[in-house]
Amino acid sequence: MYISIKNRLILLLILFTLLPFILLRVIAYPRVQSDLQDVLIRNLDGIGQKQAQLVTNWIHERMKNTRVIANNPLMIKCVKITKQDENYPDVVQYLETVRNEYGYKGVFISNDKGLVTIATIEEGVGNDISQTDYFNEAIQGKTFVSGIMPSEIPLVNEFGEKEFGMPTMFVSTPLKDKDGVKIGVVSVRVDVDRLNDLMLSLNLGKTGETYLVNKDGYMVTESRFAAHLKEMGLVKKRCTLELKLIEREHGELTKGVRACISGSNGFDAKGYKDYSGITVLGAWCWLPEFYLGVISEIDRDEGYGAAYNLNYIVSSVLLILALPFILAAYFIGRKTSMPIIKLTEATEKMASGDLTQRVDIKREDEIGILANSFNTMAKSLDEKTKEIAASEKRYSELFNSLKEGVYQSEPGVEGVFTFINKAGAEILGYSSPEAVIGTKVKNIYGDPEDRRRLCEKLEKDGVWREFVSLCKRKNGEGFYAERTSNLLRDEKGNPVAIHGVFRDIAERKKAEMEIVESEKRYRVLFDSLKEGVYQSGPTEDGIFTWINQAGVEILGYKFPEEVIGMRVKDIYVNPDDRKKIVEKLTKEGVWRNFTSLCKRKNGERFYMERTSNLVVDDKGKPARIDGIFRDVTERKKLEVELQESERYYRELLNSLKEGIYQCEPTVDGVFTWINQAGAEILGYNSPKEVIGTRVKDVYANPDDRKELIVKLEKEGVWRDFTSYCKRKNGERFISERTSNLERDESGKPIRITGVFRDITER
Repeated sequence: MYISIKNRLILLLILFTLLPFILLRVIAYPRVQSDLQDVLIRNLDGIGQKQAQLVTNWIHERMKNTRVIANNPLMIKCVKITKQDENYPDVVQYLETVRNEYGYKGVFISNDKGLVTIATIEEGVGNDISQTDYFNEAIQGKTFVSGIMPSEIPLVNEFGEKEFGMPTMFVSTPLKDKDGVKIGVVSVRVDVDRLNDLMLSLNLGKTGETYLVNKDGYMVTESRFAAHLKEMGLVKKRCTLELKLIEREHGELTKGVRACISGSNGFDAKGYKDYSGITVLGAWCWLPEFYLGVISEIDRDEGYGAAYNLNYIVSSVLLILALPFILAAYFIGRKTSMPIIKLTEATEKMASGDLTQRVDIKREDEIGILANSFNTMAKSLDEKTKEIAASEKRYSELFNSLKEGVYQSEPGVEGVFTFINKAGAEILGYSSPEAVIGTKVKNIYGDPEDRRRLCEKLEKDGVWREFVSLCKRKNGEGFYAERTSNLLRDEKGNPVAIHGVFRDIAERKKAEMEIVESEKRYRVLFDSLKEGVYQSGPTEDGIFTWINQAGVEILGYKFPEEVIGMRVKDIYVNPDDRKKIVEKLTKEGVWRNFTSLCKRKNGERFYMERTSNLVVDDKGKPARIDGIFRDVTERKKLEVELQESERYYRELLNSLKEGIYQCEPTVDGVFTWINQAGAEILGYNSPKEVIGTRVKDVYANPDDRKELIVKLEKEGVWRDFTSYCKRKNGERFISERTSNLERDESGKPIRITGVFRDITER
């Protein structure tokens, strides 16, 4: 076939014109676009992960600070402190100092019933927080971080005004006494603005942002576009707790939020509608420990803008230059493709981790703009990476400043250490963390089976808190370690790492063994007592739950097992006595030295004297009755005999004609006892009228009483002395008496006893 040169030239021109276009459009551009998209998504996902780590570390700092407050020995006194206590102002000043130092909104302490006993100025003393989740979680024994919620008290808002319902969150931890008993809760009110600042500190271009979302799909930090959202009518005051992150067209949560709160981590490189209706690229990370998600988003047009612009520029230039300048089209196409290739190479190197890449392209066209944009983005990524590295260094230094060991290892029984802080290395007997990294974790266990049990537990539950096992140091020395470990999984649910905290509790274990030994000694002591010691249920039909050997024998049994399980009221002759005891203890809590008639196993009756105490649980409900009892039958018999003897001698003394008396050993001493004859001699009808009157008032001359006291102090007795006395009606008579001064074991005078008679007629 004949083809003219003209046609050949036309075909060649078309071929050479279209060939660069096809090559750039089909091969180079997709590669550049794919690489740019990959870099952007990796950067977006990496930023989200770092922000999630920053949020986690920030909240952990708040938790640590709260535990530091609770570990202050001064805090133990706060559960019962009142404003009248002399330490009250110092404690309040300490709490205010903590609040100002760490930037909290408030610090307060409650007792184990949820009643706030002391607080900083913003919090109210006397408030009942027993129904709050942060109190109930902390009183169970763990450090708890609440969700972000509306405040129940007025807080200063962003306009400097006090407002109810301001976003707030709490960190709480149990307050324990010296014996480890939970006696209250230390709570801090965290300034949510600090969390906002943390999220807003990162600038992702013109349209990018990172924010926190809760499990209900609400934004819990402020958006950088809050002003625009107010103009749109999506929020009134603020984004936090007010903006639900839904796609406005369908009324459902946005794709990123929906995937995040489901508990998965990931990203979307194709784009989806955000809460304002704009198509965005997004990456998300769920923090299951705090029920919060970190979402990073940027408008798709801005994210992929460079790639879109490149497409338009290349196509336009090639189409314009293709027909008139065949050679120029070839060279221009080549010149145009080289910067793109440089960008692609630089992008690939950046994707592999080299963020120092820059492209030296100086052009005054779109490719130059693209190159400048690329260099700006690379510089920004490099700076952010350095900032993140610096942040990691700070946190690494923080980890190394802790007294507890912090570690990370590979999952599985044979996993090795991949990270450990300085304290952890020292606990294990190494000089540095580098000496530990790479060693097998199971080698530190005294029993390697403990490592297997830990891995099985983490596979099942994801976390094992306060797990205690016998471990060994590098030199083989054994010690007890307490640890809390977590299993970290990837997006597909595959285990990727185990991380945790551990501490040396050898001293605590020693103390626990001493407590066990102490309990053993007390048990032997209880069994050596002659009195019965028991515990029973707190009800009228309560049964014996524990009794010592002496108590068993008093009740006529041989072994405690025979008594445990018996109803307590069955040992009473009158079962109503048990009912009276329960009612008395319910009302007053304790009943001391009460006596009742009881019976032994063989039916023999005896008098039992006891002291009982009602023990209540943390909620104030009766838990058990503790008590001690003894057989006082012989004492009861002696008391009856003594009462009979006392009645006999009282009748004998009252039958005498002489007055017999007792009084205090001072000049102004009063009568403490007198018989009937003595009362009648003094002109009274009964002894009761005389008792309590002053003795010196019966003397006609009060100096006679003083003379008697001096005589008795010196010689102890004065027989047959005579003085003028007077009766109740003032009548005078001559009294003859014999008096005796009685002293105690130390020689101190305690009373005067004597006999007197009327000798006026004689």
